[in-house]
Amino acid sequence: MKVLLISTTGAAIAAALALSQPAAAQPAPGPAGCFRLSDMGNHTVVDSHTLYVAMGRKDVWRFDMTGACLAGAGPGDPLVITPTGGMSIICKPLDLDIKVSTIGGLSPCLLNSMTKLTPQQVEAIPRKLRP
Repeated sequence: MKVLLISTTGAAIAAALALSQPAAAQPAPGPAGCFRLSDMGNHTVVDSHTLYVAMGRKDVWRFDMTGACLAGAGPGDPLVITPTGGMSIICKPLDLDIKVSTIGGLSPCLLNSMTKLTPQQVEAIPRKLRP
């Protein structure tokens, strides 16, 4: 089972490494409305229920949580993301197990919805909230 730990610094390093690989080594995109776990990059906690996640070079997804699991999360707190079915292509909220790693331990989140934002929606996000 693959566990992905994302932090602001770690995601930047992973993105730089991904960009340095030849285009032929990049995996083919999954079905529409899906993304590869390996495409996940930086994230921004918007509020206690909402997370913006960079995918690949230019896409941004909005993750809405069922509870207020992000209430105590800071901008540098890493996410521990595990695919629940062991698959690297994520198509629905139940495909991901998300936890926020804080000083007090791991805080579980229940993902309610995942939405790929349009380019216009991404442009409308204030700069300080962009992943």
